[in-house]
Amino acid sequence: MAVWALIFSLLSAGQVPVQGELSSRALFRIKDRDSSRFSFFTTAGSLVFTPLANERLETKLGFTIRAQGFPLVTSATQLSAVDIVEPVSVLLDEAYVRFYDLVPGLSFTAGRQRVHWGSADVINPTDNFTTPDYSDPLVWDRRRPVWMLHLGYSPLNTLGMEFGLKPVFEPALNPPASWYDARVLPTAQELRSALVAQLIGMGYDPVLAEQIAGQFDIRIREQMNLPGQTLKNLTWGGRVRTHLGRFDFSLSGLRGYDFLPEAKPVLTTDFAQQRLDFVLNEFFPQKTVFGADLATELAGIGLWAEAAYALYDDTTLSDRLSVISGMDYSFAGFYLNLQYLHGDFPLARLQTEPVRDFLLAGLEHRFISDRLLVRLGGVLDLKKRSFGLIPLVRITPVSGLNLELTGLVFSGKTGSAFAPLDRVRELGFGISYQF
Repeated sequence: MAVWALIFSLLSAGQVPVQGELSSRALFRIKDRDSSRFSFFTTAGSLVFTPLANERLETKLGFTIRAQGFPLVTSATQLSAVDIVEPVSVLLDEAYVRFYDLVPGLSFTAGRQRVHWGSADVINPTDNFTTPDYSDPLVWDRRRPVWMLHLGYSPLNTLGMEFGLKPVFEPALNPPASWYDARVLPTAQELRSALVAQLIGMGYDPVLAEQIAGQFDIRIREQMNLPGQTLKNLTWGGRVRTHLGRFDFSLSGLRGYDFLPEAKPVLTTDFAQQRLDFVLNEFFPQKTVFGADLATELAGIGLWAEAAYALYDDTTLSDRLSVISGMDYSFAGFYLNLQYLHGDFPLARLQTEPVRDFLLAGLEHRFISDRLLVRLGGVLDLKKRSFGLIPLVRITPVSGLNLELTGLVFSGKTGSAFAPLDRVRELGFGISYQF
């Protein structure tokens, strides 16, 4: 109620600058006649208020009201629970106070904000402050603002420094489980079969092994461990950036966490009590990241490169080097974007042996005075040749209004990056209006 009262008071004030967006998207998964279904649906309305904005002070307050997914009713008793029948959430977007020129060139921002690091498109290995939002399968570069304190200092036009401190960890948002068809826990039957194989390996007769395993009480659970809210769990980091000639450079360092969890299964077999316990321990690895990026333009071609090296505290995890480099170019009314990624791709994280080499590409052309956009984008797993394609047609009949028709096609054999999404074929319909 307090949120709605605040929104209403800001709207009724009349003189507070406000921007907003209304959007809706649905994805339809194409299978056989009995299995084709709507796999994803979201409708959102965003309002961003700027109560104060001048040379020395800026304030911002934003909200998003999001209805995402379908009714989650599993019992008749839930029909009175509005949040289950119609899943709606109110999300706080950027909400901060920013002071400029506390001393010449020094700014300070406190509150919920986005701080972007990196020069590449879509994926930024050095950007480890703001939380990824992968909840929309068609959007791979959306970020959620986070609570943090941020200092920026630019003593010269060609030199900038910044430091950030984030007290609250927020994990990434993933697509709905119903869309991804993700399964992280084994079934009791799978564990019982493994127990039979273990008993046979110990010398038991197969029939006797089946009888013994059938008497076991099997318990399966998942245990999630979020970083604690203590001083040692704070995320903090800094960056230095400069401009020399045609080149923009930056060097950064950050102490923080992965936004997606790692999992360690623990299997305990008690033969005396005839009990088998499976626990999947999930945690967000703490790491130190050193990063660098550069961007330039040569002969009308935009070029960029970005790299980050993550050192993990957990000795069971290997340190990781992530690199992305790319180019974009406009010619004859077309726009081409090509990128090579050695690192983690958002929709390819379910593999036991991660695939980390990808080619991302996009080609687009605008027609009818830029009111019609036709685009083909996609990602290719360079090792196993699995891929994802996203064709897009966007029409802008009037300023601020966009109508979209999209497709989504994934293909991948066992062991490839997109094996969990193999044979996914979807049509998407979207509408958005910015004001």
